[in-house]
Amino acid sequence: MSADYGKQMAQAMMAVRGMHADCVRLFRDLDRTLSSYESLYGNVVTLNLGSSISRQVYLAEGLIRLYVPKGSEQQMLGINICFFDENDNTFVEPLFVAANVRYNSATSDPQEKTRKGWDPWMAFLDWSSSRVYNQPILIQKPSKRPSIESVTVAAAPLYSVVTLEDALAIVDLVGRP
Repeated sequence: MSADYGKQMAQAMMAVRGMHADCVRLFRDLDRTLSSYESLYGNVVTLNLGSSISRQVYLAEGLIRLYVPKGSEQQMLGINICFFDENDNTFVEPLFVAANVRYNSATSDPQEKTRKGWDPWMAFLDWSSSRVYNQPILIQKPSKRPSIESVTVAAAPLYSVVTLEDALAIVDLVGRP
C-alpha cells in the first residue's frame, strides 16, 4: 500500500466526517423549524448500528429523524439521510428522503416503532416503482408494511440539499402531518 493511497483514504474519511457533521447541523435546524412536532426517537438518529464487530460495515447506513404531532403517532413526517445500502448495488449516491406516512390506527406490532424509522427509506428505495428525484410519489397500502395506510415520499441527491430551505422544499413535496 503506497503512502499516497493512505493520504487519499484520510481525505475520504475527512469528507465523510464533514458530510456527517453537515447532516447533524441540518437535523438541528429541522428540529428548530419543526418545533411543533416531537421526535419519535428523541435525539437518536441511527438505528441498527450496534456495537458488535460481527457486522461487515461499522458505519451508519443512514440518519433518521421521525417527527410526529405531539401526542399522536398515527401520522409521521420521516426524514432519512441514506448514505449507502450494503444490500443494494443500484444505490449510487447519498440521498435526502422525506415521507409523510399515515399508519392504521388498529396496528399494535411491538416492533412497529423501530420499523417506522426505515419507512421513508423503504418507500423510496423499495416500495415505489421508480426513483424519481424532486417529485412526490404516493404509495397506497404498501404490501410489505400492512400497518401503513399511505405514504407520500420524495427524495433528492444529498449533495443538492445544502440549506435548510432545500430540505424544507423536499418536505413540502410530501406535506406535513
